[in-house]
Amino acid sequence: MKNTIYDYVDLRGDLSPIDFPYNEIDFLIFSELSYINLDEIIQLDYDHIITIHDAFLAYNDFYKNTNMPLNPTIRESYTLFEKMAKSYRYQNIQMISFVNDIDKELIKQFSAMTLILENQDMVVVYRGTDDSLVGWHEDFLMLCENVVPAQLSSVEYLKYISDFSYSYSLLDSLKNKYLAPSFFQRLKKHFQYKKQRPIYLTGHSKGGNLAMYAGCFIDSEIQKRIIQIYNYDGPGFQDEIMLSSEYKNMLPIIQSYIPHYSFFGIVLGHEENYHVVHSHYTGMLQHNGFSWEVGPYHFVEDELSCESVNFAIKVLLFLEKLSNEDKHLFVDSMFKLFDTLNLYTFSDLSHISYKHILGAIKELTLLDSKVRKMLIEVLHMLWLEAKKTKPE
Repeated sequence: MKNTIYDYVDLRGDLSPIDFPYNEIDFLIFSELSYINLDEIIQLDYDHIITIHDAFLAYNDFYKNTNMPLNPTIRESYTLFEKMAKSYRYQNIQMISFVNDIDKELIKQFSAMTLILENQDMVVVYRGTDDSLVGWHEDFLMLCENVVPAQLSSVEYLKYISDFSYSYSLLDSLKNKYLAPSFFQRLKKHFQYKKQRPIYLTGHSKGGNLAMYAGCFIDSEIQKRIIQIYNYDGPGFQDEIMLSSEYKNMLPIIQSYIPHYSFFGIVLGHEENYHVVHSHYTGMLQHNGFSWEVGPYHFVEDELSCESVNFAIKVLLFLEKLSNEDKHLFVDSMFKLFDTLNLYTFSDLSHISYKHILGAIKELTLLDSKVRKMLIEVLHMLWLEAKKTKPE
């Protein structure tokens, strides 16, 4: 039986976090929920607060009234959204301060939202990249640069949301059974949270990297409030960040999870603790968190595959041969080529037609010989990897 986070919501959906505390599976669920575009439902402010249940109803009403079709790339997240909205465990979690900032000029794709759990802890959720090749453009730039625009935005957002005040009255706090078991503990937490409400950071793919980066480079006073950082198959960092005291100081509270076949989750530098999770897919499709196998309490563990390590090494060895200027030239040229050939997802690479090949040959002949050689080498590697991707 292939148990996924869908099954986990079905299994644990009737349990409150008092009876069954949130764990790493719940935080992956929060991370996957962030792929839903909530621009029309939640504003980037402190005033528009809405439960997951009501947000789902508003989301459906918006699409029904505008006759807009559901984006097929987020269908899995939509199904998860629906399940959470109907689940006792999740439906009363509050959502606040959604931001979706895409700047093609800066090659920046940044999106985040914050969840207020029923015990009043804050979960800052950073959106990652999906199967979209355009969305992967900024990820590839991480192979060239120490810092990308979305990382700077992740710190700005965390600083912004950390100022969100604890608005519960003393009476509300004393009545909140989720806050603590006893009245004395609730009283104590009421005054503690007025100053320092606990924060969790989480994200899948690039979102995991943003969660780590924000946690490492936020002001020290806010940093003290961070309980845990969850990174789900997100890339690491360049050496300059890896060697920094900011990164090393936060290592004890960073937890990473990667599938059996991982590329971005192992590329660049990582020193944090990690767990390998079994996936129901093969190849790079294992990056999809909906393919990860869950048990009743935790993920089903696996071992990291030699194939994914070898592929990551191939890419890194290729990049090591290039100057920083050549790296940028290569990345920009590759994604311009994908756009010209109407290749929009990683899966598209496994279905390349003769028309695509002829178009690629035409485009490649127009490029400088050095760039052409770089592109052919990497496209061949990507194509071979994409051919391996399929559900089990």
